[in-house]
Amino acid sequence: MTCFLYFQAIAKLTYSTSSQSDRGTVYYFRNLLNARNVKHDVKNSFRAYKTLYYTIFDAICCILFLREFDKHKMDDIINLPEGFENISNDEKIAWMNDICRRIVRKWFFDNTDDIFHAIRAVLKDPDHPENYWVDTDQDGRFKCHFCEKSYAFVGSLKTHESIKHRHTVSTEKKESKSLSKEETDELMNHVLLIFKLTALLKNLDTAIDMADGERSVRSAKYELPLFNKTNKLKYVIGCVHLIELSESTLNEQQRERLIANRTVNIQGGKNNNVAMDEYLEMLNRDSKNITSGHQTKESIIAHSKHFPHLINYVKHYDHISEIRGRKGFHRLPAYKIDVEKVAKELLEIRCFDYQPNRKLKCRDISVDNDIYQNAVKGLSTMIYRHKPQTPFSRLRNKKY
Repeated sequence: MTCFLYFQAIAKLTYSTSSQSDRGTVYYFRNLLNARNVKHDVKNSFRAYKTLYYTIFDAICCILFLREFDKHKMDDIINLPEGFENISNDEKIAWMNDICRRIVRKWFFDNTDDIFHAIRAVLKDPDHPENYWVDTDQDGRFKCHFCEKSYAFVGSLKTHESIKHRHTVSTEKKESKSLSKEETDELMNHVLLIFKLTALLKNLDTAIDMADGERSVRSAKYELPLFNKTNKLKYVIGCVHLIELSESTLNEQQRERLIANRTVNIQGGKNNNVAMDEYLEMLNRDSKNITSGHQTKESIIAHSKHFPHLINYVKHYDHISEIRGRKGFHRLPAYKIDVEKVAKELLEIRCFDYQPNRKLKCRDISVDNDIYQNAVKGLSTMIYRHKPQTPFSRLRNKKY
């Protein structure tokens, strides 16, 4: 999946124009940095949204790095180990990596070994309400929990247990949190949620830039629960399909081809790759634009023959138009200054100092610290329903 699709889910959880008065939210920083190009939907200004989120992410990283040394200001001097200037570069990198490892373990993984522990516990528990029906699958048939009858479809089994055994599956109640609503710090949870989601986005983004197919496919496992949580069912199906193909459905040769062909480089150079599905969407968009108004098969074929000439014209527009020099320069904002401004704001509001009962006025953005909380509802059914039975087929399993 592309960064764009994943970013839509992130923005749905963390971005709201109603949060302009809540210090520490994404829209508040959008106004603080005067990022006027961040507007409307993510699909209309994806690069601008990504720059804003990366600015906030880098500012959070700076603050967490300072906290490791018990510093509370951006201009505080960090005390390096004695004799640091005399050690080798590899030792300096190892020292830095050790600090980063502690930060990631503490603030991203919450001092746990597995951020999927909640979802894994549900999917592996046959007695969990989410798996009550799908767990009865035996050789393509669904066995009744109370008698020896079996059915070809889950719907038939539900009807049988409801009528014959008077049994209905109760909806799962949310587990009681260790902290009550009055003791939660919504601002701190929200900032940590932004940190975790943007870290996953940056991991996918760099994997695509570097054409790292293995990491790109593995990232789909992290995206799947979030797409399910934000009700983006088409993307849920895409993640299920990709994961199943790469892990069980395809043979070794097909698997290697699928993983290796996740990106395409259309401009040359290192780390300039584009996700293959994003590139196909670009071609699809241009093809629809060039053939708009021509609905018959003959007219579409005739106009599609002009498409390569149009691409060639766009690439050599300056030469054809005899443009001798640049008419202007597009200047990006000073990224370092923006990061420092966001970091100072976060330090001023003490976002990482736990303050009970600190609330956000806007209720449209998520304040769950656990990024996968409430992301498992209906997930097991979606996985079983859309597992590809044969390679590269997206036929829904009608039995589920």
